[in-house]
Amino acid sequence: MKSTDLNLLVHFDALITCKSVSQAGEALGISQPAMSSALSRLRYLFGDPLLERDGNKWTPTLRAQELHRTFQPLLHAWQRSTSPETSFNPATSAHGYTIYASDYLQYVVLPRVLPRLKAEAPNIQIQCLPPKVSGALDMLSGNYIELYIGHYPQPPDSLRARFLFEEASACLVRKGHPALGREWNMAAYLQYQHMDASGYAGYFNTQVDAALLAQGQRRTVGIVLSSYVATPFVLATTDMVATLPSSIAQSLAAASGTVVLPAPLPLPPLSISLYWHERYQNDQAHAWLRQCIGAAFGGAGPKLAPS
Repeated sequence: MKSTDLNLLVHFDALITCKSVSQAGEALGISQPAMSSALSRLRYLFGDPLLERDGNKWTPTLRAQELHRTFQPLLHAWQRSTSPETSFNPATSAHGYTIYASDYLQYVVLPRVLPRLKAEAPNIQIQCLPPKVSGALDMLSGNYIELYIGHYPQPPDSLRARFLFEEASACLVRKGHPALGREWNMAAYLQYQHMDASGYAGYFNTQVDAALLAQGQRRTVGIVLSSYVATPFVLATTDMVATLPSSIAQSLAAASGTVVLPAPLPLPPLSISLYWHERYQNDQAHAWLRQCIGAAFGGAGPKLAPS
């Protein structure tokens, strides 16, 4: 094979990262037929299918995963070394950032961060995307987003993280709810159907269910909404119970006509961090935004206690 076949390394990285011929083509700015041709050449080069059909999606073969683990750091090192050195100046930059965060985290984080961002960098652009089933890892690895704000139980080595804050959980019921006329305990908590928020990711809800299971208990979930912020307002029309991050419960109780109650079972604190891909570790514009977000939470990451 000619030495120019080294150019296929970029195509290989995009294909294995995106797990899609069309998405890999979009990421590199080339047509789907051109990316399909690159995949054919890569299959011939390595004597392996590299991507195989698994239902409705493509899955990298074990050989492809091994090759990717070897080649990706080399590619990123080459890109960093050959990229022109540019000094980032927030005052004049029109840099665009895409952040992946639930409406809860947009609600908590952006009011703390945006005033400084716009004061120091008035021309930057921020786009916030709600998490989807595809997950933060694929979005970060595929370079569709620069930052993810949330919780990742076991982040891979390709991700960097900065802890932001912890906060407790709280329960919400509507004003006049029958449970308010009796002792608020586990029996009362389990008597009513529950309203969950943001079921796409499930981590917060999974923690609630795991804590119940540890006590031999189980709740009945009547509805799962896609929005934390909408939950108190929908909840106010029902006799359901919601378990939410305390900041949302406390902030929206008065406006939504709901009442905040303590969680009647021990729940682990909700731990929120900032995640980014290794490729951005030394990027000046990216590092500046990470510093702004981290500094808004005191650097060390304070606990957000119920007010």
